[in-house]
Amino acid sequence: MDDACLCRAVLGLGNLMSGQQEGTDQVMMDLKAIIDAERKRYCVASGGGVSLPVAGALYWAVMGVLGLYLEPAQWAIAAAAGSGLIFPLGILLQVPMRSPFMKAKSPLSGVTMAAITAINLLWPIHVLLIGGFPEAAPLTLAIGMSLHWPIIGWAYASRVSLVHALVRVAAVTVIWYGFPDLRLTGIPFVVAGLYLFAAAGLRWEVLRFRRAMANTV
Repeated sequence: MDDACLCRAVLGLGNLMSGQQEGTDQVMMDLKAIIDAERKRYCVASGGGVSLPVAGALYWAVMGVLGLYLEPAQWAIAAAAGSGLIFPLGILLQVPMRSPFMKAKSPLSGVTMAAITAINLLWPIHVLLIGGFPEAAPLTLAIGMSLHWPIIGWAYASRVSLVHALVRVAAVTVIWYGFPDLRLTGIPFVVAGLYLFAAAGLRWEVLRFRRAMANTV
């Protein structure tokens, strides 16, 4: 983002706050350009946060294996308990995955934390279903743990994140309703695969944004 655009936006905001409407459209365009540039910079700085989907893939792969041996009630309890390991594992994988999302600083980071907080507000519903209808746990966990993806995707200027969420919800819904015998195995393995595709897509977006940023310097 060039300094001229930033200066125009700041001056324009001053005019708007003082009641002057002149140049409103240009101010909005400049602000949008600034925000879009920051979203891409944040994605690059955090390495796309790819260590988290990799951690999620490992978690869901393990749950798929456990689905071969556990009853629905046992699987649901194990899935709920094990889900708390995804974020710590993502932190541990930051270095090998070149994804320092915890160190990346941005005014947009509050959006990502709010999104993560929001998905955890679903736990009373998860607990209710685990206790009364554990067969639904693969569906509700797979969907509930994807709700933050579009929001974090916005913060990272990532289309991959939005596509991941949409495809994931559609896939697990089809499996749960259409293939009941695969609820404890098919859903986890499909989600694990989608996580890996998302990680690869995020890495591609990081490289694309980095090249674009280098060309503007």
